[in-house]
Amino acid sequence: MSSLASAGGDSHAVESQLGRLDDREIAVVAEALEEAIKASDRSIFYRAFRASRLPFICHEYYDRPVELFAACFDIVHRLGGVSPAVALAVENHFYVTSAIATFPAAADPALERRRRRLIETIATERLLVANTNSKVHSVNIGEIGTLATRDGASLRVNGEAAYTSLASEADLLILLTELKGEGAVFIEIPTQSENPSVEIGPYLFPNAMLDSDTRRITFHDVRLPADALIAATQSRVTNSLVPFEMTWHQLLIPALYLGAALRAIEEVRSFLVATKGRDGQSLASLDGMVVDVGRLALEYQSARCLVHKAADALADVQEIPRDEVQVERAVHLAGAAKYTGTRAAESIVTAARRVVGARSFVGNSVLERLSNEVMFASLGPEVSAVLERRYGKLVLENKFFQLLS
Repeated sequence: MSSLASAGGDSHAVESQLGRLDDREIAVVAEALEEAIKASDRSIFYRAFRASRLPFICHEYYDRPVELFAACFDIVHRLGGVSPAVALAVENHFYVTSAIATFPAAADPALERRRRRLIETIATERLLVANTNSKVHSVNIGEIGTLATRDGASLRVNGEAAYTSLASEADLLILLTELKGEGAVFIEIPTQSENPSVEIGPYLFPNAMLDSDTRRITFHDVRLPADALIAATQSRVTNSLVPFEMTWHQLLIPALYLGAALRAIEEVRSFLVATKGRDGQSLASLDGMVVDVGRLALEYQSARCLVHKAADALADVQEIPRDEVQVERAVHLAGAAKYTGTRAAESIVTAARRVVGARSFVGNSVLERLSNEVMFASLGPEVSAVLERRYGKLVLENKFFQLLS
């Protein structure tokens, strides 16, 4: 892979080269995922995914957050209905590339040029990107496990980072870490195939979420050119990049798990229509079942509406640092959407399993897979307790009511 510098000096504005996504394009990749799961071979899916234009829509929808979110939602939602674990892996790629593609950095010309070159490189070289942070498994919550240092005109990175999905498939890592003496920074690092100093560890979730390809990554004195530094958070502009990226992450996580919820509702519908009671009538004709299914549909639709409403806040972030307040509002709304959407997804899949009964676990059924994987929905990036505490403070500090306006 060539460096970002290979994309040229001051990159020209990214122009749309692709047409509008349609359902069939997403369906082809979703069908490849179905086939991959049946064959227990993820490479079938990734070949189809990489060959499509889906991973590179950040290039088409550059600086168009509303359209980009709608496209990303449709993709991860559809894949989440097949395997939330795989959808979680590709969500990693979508949220980090989307954040870079839509972050309004015009007030920082160097960062603006850098993000344009990065998006062009991703699209031109057809790269999959994984975002990882410097957190590490430890008895101390939030402990930092990586550190970058300057070495003349170069950078060196050491340590380990946990919870990196898409780890072995990614061509490029975007690492949020500490640069000694300077604070938080984003650094781009080529992955194992081109950098033997990057060690991709074993699966962290070897059972239910194995297909998320979530692993620990260790950096063994990784040496990088100075231009591997994407952004440092010492200015008001770059300081907003971290929460802006988190907003994208918190919005796309419920999208994929609500895809699992919708698939569960369809499985319930198919079961009730096909199954007859002792009177020979379809179970779908029973009023109690009609009400139960309606309740699931309302729970799904309500959560989905909230996610899309929260995503609208991204469009209000048009200029940084002027719109710092809008960034903060987007963070809070995305947190609410993630909290509600993931809880709804878990609730719907659980209810669907109760309707279908023991058949949910017969013959590698879809509901079995969804049940095993959807339980991870509320576990990240921010767990429920973190969101509940944040909203509690908003209320008690008399800031929550302003958020509603």
